[in-house]
Amino acid sequence: MKARKYSAEYKALVSDILEHPKFQALREIEHHGNGLYAHSVSVGYYSYRIAKRLGLVYVSVARGALLHDFFFEDWRVRKKTGKGLERIRQMHGFTHPKEALANARQYFEINDKEADMIVKHMFPLTITPPKHCESWVVTMVDKGVAVGEMVSEHTPRKIYHRYRLQNS
Repeated sequence: MKARKYSAEYKALVSDILEHPKFQALREIEHHGNGLYAHSVSVGYYSYRIAKRLGLVYVSVARGALLHDFFFEDWRVRKKTGKGLERIRQMHGFTHPKEALANARQYFEINDKEADMIVKHMFPLTITPPKHCESWVVTMVDKGVAVGEMVSEHTPRKIYHRYRLQNS
């Protein structure tokens, strides 16, 4: 993760999460070419900044956004079982919000707004839309950060480099 300067206020709001061993374990999981830890911190920080500027409950946003992808397995190596609709229901995009919420509740105190942010951040893939403005911020920022990560991971130079490694 590129070194960014996060505000002292942001660090104070989320330090218990950032320092937790289970959250630190996210550093080992690949996600959009940037790593799950870096992705989560980026979504958390940018969501916090936008929410604060909009006069929303930015404390909850900082925490809920940070935990939106709080799962512990590389979703690309999970084994899929079942067929048809059952297999679709087991796909990562549909399952990880609930898994992230269960993990967040296991390790941290989560309020209703934070829970909504975590479980609804995959809208419109998941059918139920976010209930709170704060959840909409997290949903939009997550998509923006993910697109940025994927674009930077798939530049022509990086694609060519991966091609050369595979074919050498």
